[in-house]
Amino acid sequence: MSESAGEAKSEAKQASKEVKESENVAEKYSAMTVSKNSEMNMGDLSSAFSAVPTHKPVKKQIQFVEDKQEFSKFPTKAGRRSLSRSISQSSTDSYSSAASYTDSSDDETTPRDKTQVNSKGSSDFCVKNIKQAEFGRREIEIAEQDMSALLSLRKRAQSEKPLAGAKIVGCTHITAQTAVLIETLVALGAQCRWTACNIYSTQNEVAAALSETGVAVFAWKGESEDDFWWCIDRCVNTEGWQPNMILDDGGDLTHWMYKKYPNVFKKIRGIVEESVTGVHRLYQLSKAGKLCVPAMNVNDSVTKQKFDNLYCCRESILDGLKRTTDVMFGGKQVVICGFGEVGKGCCAALKALGAIVYVTEIDPICALQACMDGFRVVKLNEVIRQVDVIITCTGNKNVVTRDQLDRMKNGSIVCNMGHSNTEIDVASLRTPELTWERVRSQVDHVIWPDGKRVILLAEGRLLNLSCSTVPTFVLSITATTQALALIELYNAPEGRYKQDVYLLPKKMDEYVASLHLTTFDAHLTELSDEQAKYLGLNKNGPFKPNYYRRSRRRLWTNSRERTLRPNSNGSRWERWWAACKQQTESHATEQEQGRIHPQPQKRFRVDITIPSLILMPYDVLQGLSESPDLEFEYADTDKWAAELSELYSYTEGPEFALNRKCFEEEFQTQVSDKKWTELDEAQHRAHTMRLLDGLEVIAREKRLKVARAILYMAQGTFAECSSEAEVQHWMRYNIFLLLDVGTFTALLELLNMEIDNSAACSSAVRKPAISLADSTDLRVLLNIMYLMVETIQQEDPADRPEWKIIRETFRAELGSPLFNNEPISVMLFGMVTKFCSGHAPHFPMKKVLLLLWKSILFTLGGFEQLQSIMVRKREDLGLPPLPEDCIRVIRSMRAASPPASASDLIEQQQKRARREHKALIKQDNLDAFNEKDPYKADDSREDEDDSDDNDNSIEAESFPLERDEVMPPPIPHPSSERVSFPKGLPWAPKVREKDIENFLESSRSKFIGYTLGSDTDTVVGLPRPIHESIKTLKQHKYVSIAEIQITKEEEFQKTPLSGGEEEVEMVATELLYQGILPSLPQYMIALLKILLAAAPTSKAKTDSINILADVLPEEMPTTVLQSMKLGVDVNRHKEIIVKAISAILLLLLKHFKLNHIYQFEYMAQHLVFANCIPLILKFFNQNIMSYITAKNGISVLDFPHCVVHELPELTAESLEAGDNNQFCWRNLFSCINLLRILNKLTKWKHSRTMMLVVFKSAPILKRALKVKQAMMQLYVLKLLKVQTKYLGRQWRKSNMKTMSAIYQKVRHRLNDDWAYGNDLDARPWDFQAEECALRANIERFNSRRYDKSHSNPDFLPVDNCLQSVLGQRVDLPEDFQMNYDLWLEREVFSKPISWEELLQ
Repeated sequence: MSESAGEAKSEAKQASKEVKESENVAEKYSAMTVSKNSEMNMGDLSSAFSAVPTHKPVKKQIQFVEDKQEFSKFPTKAGRRSLSRSISQSSTDSYSSAASYTDSSDDETTPRDKTQVNSKGSSDFCVKNIKQAEFGRREIEIAEQDMSALLSLRKRAQSEKPLAGAKIVGCTHITAQTAVLIETLVALGAQCRWTACNIYSTQNEVAAALSETGVAVFAWKGESEDDFWWCIDRCVNTEGWQPNMILDDGGDLTHWMYKKYPNVFKKIRGIVEESVTGVHRLYQLSKAGKLCVPAMNVNDSVTKQKFDNLYCCRESILDGLKRTTDVMFGGKQVVICGFGEVGKGCCAALKALGAIVYVTEIDPICALQACMDGFRVVKLNEVIRQVDVIITCTGNKNVVTRDQLDRMKNGSIVCNMGHSNTEIDVASLRTPELTWERVRSQVDHVIWPDGKRVILLAEGRLLNLSCSTVPTFVLSITATTQALALIELYNAPEGRYKQDVYLLPKKMDEYVASLHLTTFDAHLTELSDEQAKYLGLNKNGPFKPNYYRRSRRRLWTNSRERTLRPNSNGSRWERWWAACKQQTESHATEQEQGRIHPQPQKRFRVDITIPSLILMPYDVLQGLSESPDLEFEYADTDKWAAELSELYSYTEGPEFALNRKCFEEEFQTQVSDKKWTELDEAQHRAHTMRLLDGLEVIAREKRLKVARAILYMAQGTFAECSSEAEVQHWMRYNIFLLLDVGTFTALLELLNMEIDNSAACSSAVRKPAISLADSTDLRVLLNIMYLMVETIQQEDPADRPEWKIIRETFRAELGSPLFNNEPISVMLFGMVTKFCSGHAPHFPMKKVLLLLWKSILFTLGGFEQLQSIMVRKREDLGLPPLPEDCIRVIRSMRAASPPASASDLIEQQQKRARREHKALIKQDNLDAFNEKDPYKADDSREDEDDSDDNDNSIEAESFPLERDEVMPPPIPHPSSERVSFPKGLPWAPKVREKDIENFLESSRSKFIGYTLGSDTDTVVGLPRPIHESIKTLKQHKYVSIAEIQITKEEEFQKTPLSGGEEEVEMVATELLYQGILPSLPQYMIALLKILLAAAPTSKAKTDSINILADVLPEEMPTTVLQSMKLGVDVNRHKEIIVKAISAILLLLLKHFKLNHIYQFEYMAQHLVFANCIPLILKFFNQNIMSYITAKNGISVLDFPHCVVHELPELTAESLEAGDNNQFCWRNLFSCINLLRILNKLTKWKHSRTMMLVVFKSAPILKRALKVKQAMMQLYVLKLLKVQTKYLGRQWRKSNMKTMSAIYQKVRHRLNDDWAYGNDLDARPWDFQAEECALRANIERFNSRRYDKSHSNPDFLPVDNCLQSVLGQRVDLPEDFQMNYDLWLEREVFSKPISWEELLQ
């Protein structure tokens, strides 16, 4: 568009006048009571909107249509639909298309007069025809193919629901591309109601498709002016629904709410506006002090200006012209009015077709650009008589006047690509002497009295929006920016954004652009430090100043404008941009992106870390702490791609090509002229069956070759794919096919054969060094099985119905004892124990443990399923519901911040200086002196003489909600009837029945002098405050499922005969427990032995088992680069093993505890007996921050990246640098799991808590507080809390800030005086008895439920009375008689009897 000063002044003056004179329009409209079944008086409608001077001709038009219909070829309703929008110049702005299967003239009945119902029974919408929903869905699916960045945002943030609770009302073009945006907002948790900002641009079938899914859409193509405002009003004014966010295109919706619903408008949390006119109106309101909500200006983002205007128009101009006129443009003379971004795109497109292009301009700079591009700059009057096509692209008014239209030659084409519908003086053409003839939809012939015809397209409105479609890819850029802006505004805490208009930062534009580069396989060049210094730029961006293309003209400069300025500090920006680069270069469009976490600051920076996009205040990141804030989202597993890549070691890289070779050799013998991806489903199944038959051959080499071919199928036949997403698609398809034909059962039989292969085991035992070659068969089988389990457990809404049935069947079979009469998990446990015993050192333990973990996770369920099972069990037992959702509470917590005041830092330095003067230290203070400051930088003295008495690890002021957040703000939970807890405390207090009994017993002993046992109701003789205390305790009383289970077990033990048989529900957890019960102690010892071997402790481990059988190559490395690569691989291998074991143990503990408390206690006791507690403490007795931020990975060698893209040349520098992630997900996941296991083992167990004290765990755990992740800090503080009563007063006194953190983060027990050490249960002499009593209860439970020896007839009580025995009739079977006769014949009759020997 033109960027001239004259045009700017003209539009500024016009827009300002328009806004001022249209303020009463809403009131006039609302005053007119137009019922649904009555005709609106056109004169009233005209007078209502005649206040706007830019549309004064409308009144004449209306009069003409009513009174002089004989001059028009349009019926009345069509005439009404063609009315110009009075205050809605934005109705033709922005980005969408208008192609539709149905034209507005197909059905003259207005949708307002029809009642339609979708398949869900809802009628809360108004569209042309709901039956077109199926066609609209196809349009949306086509659009999704070219909007990968927006879909990637949807997939990454869908689980977090960053827009949960958002009620968005939108007014944009309703097209397939906008539908993808709307469905993305819905997927992110929003409720949406939508209307159109343009009366011609709606795609009716898309509106129907959205209505079918439940989105309230009020729009159809060809609305009248009355319909337009009615639709907006229906979106805003509905019973039981009040919007809190606005997405607008043109400002009509914002203006309507501002004028008619001011009370609702004041409660809006944010406005996102994407058009020039809408933004201008917002700035006008802001300047006048009338804007009462924050707004985000998306229109002036670079991605909108540069791409939507230029590239969108370059392609859509030709589409619109060709569809409407079928004209050949080679040699035609075309005038483009305006050489702004839109004009540049139009000129380039038409020049490429061979047209002779003229340009008109008022701006000398734009005119010079046109000249340099080879276009002739003219005045319109100079060429008006000779040109064939006139296209306006200025955004101004009356660019083509009636006088110029009169002088045009016959057959000329006139159309508009600019912002408003006032560029062509269409109103002047509606006169009696001119005849209008409708040729086709949006194409009119205007006929002069002498017979001259001028072709007018879209009645002067936007050509591309009214007559054609718009490139989907360009709209993806704008839609992604809009979605991110909505997320930021909605999640921003109160006070962060004032009542003003804000601009997006350059870094956001660059990030959105980087998301779309992967489509073109683009690779960004990187500035060297010297080059960046020379240019005065940060090497990681932003590369353009804030004023770069902020706007094509500055109509609204004022002092209140807010620009979101990024920080120039490079360290965190380097991580941000490196993450973007890695995302771009690796085509990682399928990785999930986290939501925007808000911070209460006006200026913020965009900080990208995988897997999250975080908007943080840049002054917080200036180095208050050496330890970074970790934006980590705890889940059952990492992303699917990461879990797949961790299956393979980098040493196995060459085997990918070998798998492909085996498959292609087998495949080409059957199909020689096609690829796998070109076959139909029947051919796929037939070839898979042939491969399955090949697994039954006797020859080991042939069987291995077929197994490799199947593995290649499970890996997605990657050689025929061009992207990682395509590989994952074919993986999913092939794996469901393999499972359907019975491959998994065949693999299990082969795995059993390999486990029992004594020759391989004995050969491996004799070998001095085990390598990959010793476990080839096992690795191939385990790879296939892991890929099948991992892929099938990942649910996808797009899965076929038959796939969902297959998944549920496979889940049931995997947890049932169908394989050798035991679940597959038991067989894998057996492999673990056999490996640890030394009988099979060649077993690939990492793959076995990963398959074991995923099998347990798939069959038993993850943490979400655990939560739902717990809720269901509490309902079945008649217990009150849980006071809160534990998962959501933990996710909403924030990590502790480091000391922020200068006085604290100075005090720390002074204390460090005083340490040198302390000669002697008392023994009882050693623990305090050995504890490090979790936020102090590591230095050379840290491990030697860190003896700070005082606890500066956590500031008391850092936890209140007003401090800077590094995790999302707490999510409001529905209030529980049972309890309400103080604001700011994350957990509701809990009190056990035992706690109430103890409190009453101590109170009675103190005030009365006697006790009443377990009576908790009698309070006679106790003071009034004690009554209130008991009332409060009972209010917060919590009865756990475990207590009910223990009570029932005691009843079974007391009445074994009259109690009846116990009904045990044979769920997957119960089946697994029964399977591992006989050897559970050996399984636990084996897992802990492997965990010890994989733990990255500093001291050398003695008598450690070799866990590197599936990572060490046959030939050891000979170069430095190979050695570095192997070192990374080995460390990564150990980390994955720790991750798998920690997840297995935690899952089993959680599920066993829920299934029956004594199952959990049995496993927990054997973990304790196997020294699990000191092992975990040993694990944490290291630089845990270094472990969590370790970079033991080479992203270019990860599957499937390594098989899709060409591998770059690795260097020692690149290996040493590692990836650019802020932290290692698997290591942080492992640490949290181990802390949770430690909490599970020690909760309410005083003897085990004493183990924590004896092993001096407090200093170790306090060092773990360096990791600034809320969930990890919570479990560390829980472990510290249970020890405080044993650590002594001096420790509590010198660690008061840690005590404060415990108060604020850990659940309160009301009457537990952990901070004072007066707990009645703290009696060390009872600890041994406590553990022994628990063990006895467990043994009685296992004996009663699982010891089936008493049911064996051989062990039943026998009636030994002679008369009873002789009196019974014994029926002997025929086999006995036959065998008895045979015995007599052989042993009695055939042998001579020596009577002499018998008589002696």
